Amino acid sequence: MIRTIDRAIHPPGLKVTGRSFDNIADRFDDTRAYPTEVMDLIIRNLSERLTTGGRYLDAGIGTGRFAEPLQRIGFDITGVDISRRMLAKARAKGTENVILGDICALPFQDKAFEHTMSVHVMHLIADWRCAISEIARVTRGELLSVGFYKEDSEVEEFRRFYLDVCRDLGHEIHHAGVMERDLPEIIKPDRDETLTRHIHPVDVQTMIDNYETRTFSDQWDVPDDVHEGAMDALMERYGGLNQLISRERITLIAWRAERLGALSPDQTKTVV
Repeated sequence: MIRTIDRAIHPPGLKVTGRSFDNIADRFDDTRAYPTEVMDLIIRNLSERLTTGGRYLDAGIGTGRFAEPLQRIGFDITGVDISRRMLAKARAKGTENVILGDICALPFQDKAFEHTMSVHVMHLIADWRCAISEIARVTRGELLSVGFYKEDSEVEEFRRFYLDVCRDLGHEIHHAGVMERDLPEIIKPDRDETLTRHIHPVDVQTMIDNYETRTFSDQWDVPDDVHEGAMDALMERYGGLNQLISRERITLIAWRAERLGALSPDQTKTVV
C-alpha cells in the first residue's frame, strides 16, 4: 500500500532536487545486486540498530532492497523516493509504506522517526547538505548508512579507465553530491564498522553492456560523442576478456541526528 503521512506539511507540488532513476528502474536491481550472504549480513547489522515498535525512514528507498527485508522481519519502515518507477518496483516486491517525495522537503513532522537510513542516495543530490538537514529534522536517533568502498582491483581499473578517457576527450565526470561513504570525511561518524570485504569475479561483457547503456548515474551527462569514444577505448582494451576481479569493503556508518544538525550549508571541514 501507499501510505500518505503528514501530507498537510508537504509543500504544493513535488520538489525535485536529486536525480530520478526512472529511466533505469527496470534494470536497477540486476546491476546493483549483491550475493544473498552479503545482503543478509547488511540487513542483520541494520536490524541490530533498530528496535521493534519504532518507526523508521528509508530516505531514497528506491526499489526497497533494504527496506523490504527489514519490513519482512517486522520493522515499521516508511520509504521516500522521487522516482515513481522505482517505487513501483518496490511495491511489486511487497514493500509497503512508500511515498513519492523529495529528501530536501520531507513530508513529516519534526522527530517523526527513531532512525533514518540513507544508502546510495546523497551522491545524486547537488544540495546534499539540505538533505542531511532534513534527515536531522525528522530523526530522533541516528542516520544509518552502508558504505561501499571500492578498493584497488581490476574492476576499479575498468571504471577509472572509462573516467580517464572521458576526461581526455573533454568531459570531467563527477557526482552531483557526495557519497555516503565519503561523509565521514566531512562529519565524523559515531560508528564506522567494517562488515565484510567482498571479493568476486565480474563478467566483462556484462560490464561493457552496462556502460554502453549508461546504467550508472555519473554517465548520464556524458556527451554522446565522448561516450562513444570511451566505449571504443573500453572495447579495444577489454573486449575478449572473460572476467575481472572486484574488491569492495562494506561498512555500517552511523551519526547521531543531533550532530548532523550542526552541518551548516557551507560546511567543508570535518565536524567533530
